[in-house]
This record gives sequence, structure tokens and C-alpha cells, in this order.
Amino acid sequence: MKKYIIFFILLSLIYSCKKGQLQPIEVDKVWPDPVENLKLFKDALASNKTGWEYTIAYGKNKTITYGYLGFNSENSSDFIGDFSKNFSKFDKTNYNISIVQSNVSLSFPERSKFGNLAADAKFIDTVYTVKKVDADTIFLEGEIHSSLMKLTKCSAEKLALLKNNSIELDFDKIKQLANMPRYFYHYHQGGKTLGLEIDTLKRSLSFISGSNENAIKNTISYYYNGNGLTLEKPITIEGIKIQHIENLELDNSGLKAKGDIKITNEKAPKIYDLKPVRELEGDENTRLWWESYEVFSQRGKPDIAGFTKLPEYSNFSLAPYYDYYEPAKRYFWYTGISLTGINPGSNHAYLSNTSKEGIIKFLIILETEESENPEVIKTMNIAESYFTNPIGFYVIKTGVGYTLVDARDALTWAYFQAAP
Repeated sequence: MKKYIIFFILLSLIYSCKKGQLQPIEVDKVWPDPVENLKLFKDALASNKTGWEYTIAYGKNKTITYGYLGFNSENSSDFIGDFSKNFSKFDKTNYNISIVQSNVSLSFPERSKFGNLAADAKFIDTVYTVKKVDADTIFLEGEIHSSLMKLTKCSAEKLALLKNNSIELDFDKIKQLANMPRYFYHYHQGGKTLGLEIDTLKRSLSFISGSNENAIKNTISYYYNGNGLTLEKPITIEGIKIQHIENLELDNSGLKAKGDIKITNEKAPKIYDLKPVRELEGDENTRLWWESYEVFSQRGKPDIAGFTKLPEYSNFSLAPYYDYYEPAKRYFWYTGISLTGINPGSNHAYLSNTSKEGIIKFLIILETEESENPEVIKTMNIAESYFTNPIGFYVIKTGVGYTLVDARDALTWAYFQAAP
């Protein structure tokens, strides 16, 4: 009975409403209007007349590359990038801003300058969705590789540097620094000094701290920021915060930068890890065989003895020989070369002594029957003159191998790794 009463009440209410009396009810917008967002993005880009600096984090390790986009006209933009020398001079790129699947999109044609950069990098996108627009920063995400682009307002001062091709100039300064004659580098900041290794191919700096007995290496990737370098992640070592190395000035001693930062080229390491020399020597329980291709080299002068010029040359061997049948220590080092698997003679044997400071010194004790090839004799004698230097060698762990660095002046070195 109660159900029928409710039914008749509702029915009476419906018939009591006159035609045209239904009023629209305003509902709050749940989804943002893509047209409004498109205008917001375009207005943000236009708000800075000197354009925008970009960083893109891409790939598995979120490597960072830097550059500039001017967004000068509707589809054409000034462009420069630090990815390689192919993009380090001020140029133009095409671009498009549109709505794709209700999202505001920034895209670059495949054959544009930016498109070429993306193709070279492999994991940089050419189509980005705008994720967030702040007062001075715009965040975007790539559609295919999820690379992350961040646009920040460029100052007039930075734009002037970029137009003067500052990225390419800094490329050259770092290359010249890395090509200074001595093997070792020191990093100076805030009254403290750290060891430093520079890898221009991987774009990384390795800061070495601690002690000889407990050396600590921190390797950080860097990118060119239009006025020097920026580490991908800031790092603090011994109370020193390191992030930007800017206003680069090169001289004969090394590099000077803003904030009383200096990088100097040195004849000895600041921190010398003692473990590699022990690993190179091995012990009576381990059969070791080290090989080198170029043997002794100097900066810009590989293979100063001329081994690689020998016909059918394969490698140079350095092997610690132990008496494996008696409880004796190593009794000599063997050196020799291979010409397509054949030993041409003129092999040498050395005694060695390693000081408590970790410097290994070689003394020749034996030379086998001379080779019939005078060029083999010549190259082996040149190598001997370096092996028997009166001071000896630092042994530096380098990738999967070891570098023997002349302890007299760090002007000559040889890289060895285990035989395959």
C-alpha cells in the first residue's frame, strides 16, 4: 500500500510541472578544456621574448642533454644543442604545437634539426605532451620513449652566449684540458683538492677522495649548459658541493672557473689507490698474462715505439712468472710480442720491486736471442728504455685493465688488460 501512495505522489508532481518550466542545472567542468590549455601553453612560450633553455632526460639512465629553443615564429625556432658538434652551432628547427587526443602537444618533424638530434640520440622523442606549466618552467613528457623535457626561461645574457656558440667553445676547452700532456688531474675548490679523471667520450668526471689505502671514486656525468658544465646530479665530497663549473678559462696549467674552481694537470696523483699494483702483480696462485696493443704512448702520440707499424703485429705481452712448483715468490716478468701468433724473438725478462708507496720499478735481467727482424729489435729496445726508467710506475685501474704511468713526470703511459 505504501508503494502505491509514493507512486501517486510522484505522478502528481510530474503533471503539476508546466511545459517550459524545466531549468538547466550548471555542472562544474570535470575535464580541462584542451583549447584553453593550448592557449595557456602558447601564451607561456610567448611570455619570454628571449626564448627557452631545455634539458631532456632520456634513456635507461636518464642521461641529460641541454639546448635552446626560441619559438620565434609559429612553426620555426632558433635551436642549439649540446648533444654533439652536429648541433652545437646556432641554427633553426621546425616545430608544431597542436592538440592530440585532447592533450596539448609539442612536436618536431622527423627531418627537422631537432628530429635529427632525436634520431642520433635514439631515445629522445619528437612528440611531447605538455604536463605542467609554471611561471618560469614548463614540463613535458615524450610519447614514445618517455623522455622528459623541461623548458626554463632563458635570460638575455645566456642567449647572447648561445648565439656566440658558447657550447662549441666549451667543447673545445674541455677537449684541450683533457689533451694536456700529463696523465693526472687535480680538482681544487674551497681550499681543498681532489683527484680527478676526465672522460670526454662518456662525458663524465670522476672525483677521487679518501686515502691511498681507501680511495673513493665518485663518477658523475655532465652536460654543457651554455656557460660551462653542469653535473647531472650535484655531489658533496669532503664538505665541497660540486654542481656547476662555469665561466671556463684555459691556460697552460689547466682550467679556471667561477667560484675559485681550478683543474690542474699534474705529474702525480692526488690520491693513489694502492690496490691496482697488487692486482697487476698477482701471486703464486694466479697465472696472469697482460696484453697491450699500443704499449707506451703520450698524449696525442700513441705507440711511440712503433709496434703497430710492424707487419702482422698482434700484441705486446707482459706476464709475471712465478715458480709454480716451488713455494717461491715471482722471480721475473716476461715481455714479448706476437706477429700473427708467432714469437719473433728479442723477448725481455725483468725483475721488479714495489715500494711501500705503491710504485713498481723494473730492472732488465735477460734478453733472449735477438730477432731476425731489425724493426722488432728497435721497438723492443725503445720499450725497454721506458720500462727501466729509474723511478718506476704508478699503476692505475682503468676500465677492465691497468695503466702504467711513468712516475718521473706522468708524460708516458701504457695500458694493459688481461689476455682473452
